Amino acid sequence: MADIVKEYSHGCRIVREQRDDGPDRYHYENPMGRVKSFENPGKARLYADVQDVTGGFREAKTGERGVPPAVARAREDVLMAYLVSNETMGIEWVARFYDTEEDIIRDYVEIVQNRAAEQRSDEEGDDE
Repeated sequence: MADIVKEYSHGCRIVREQRDDGPDRYHYENPMGRVKSFENPGKARLYADVQDVTGGFREAKTGERGVPPAVARAREDVLMAYLVSNETMGIEWVARFYDTEEDIIRDYVEIVQNRAAEQRSDEEGDDE
């Protein structure tokens, strides 16, 4: 059974899949279908934020630890937030990779989340 957790503009959403044989999964979907799945709903929301801030991106042919070109061209905070959203990475991994404090990574993630929320708010205001 699947429940919509959050809907975004342009037909995107996060859907929770309740599973009997394991933990729930959270899927980021766009009008073309399922884009990426997560065990952690916070990572799914962060991924959606990065999608919004970059104007959308595709991960085809980037590999497990590769970065889509639209994310690579974005500001460093967006890149770090994208890496944090990855199931195999997270704040600790990104902090070690960039040789910086975890609090700095958390600040960058918050900046991206706030920017995405602001963009969504602006889009909603444009609809009126």
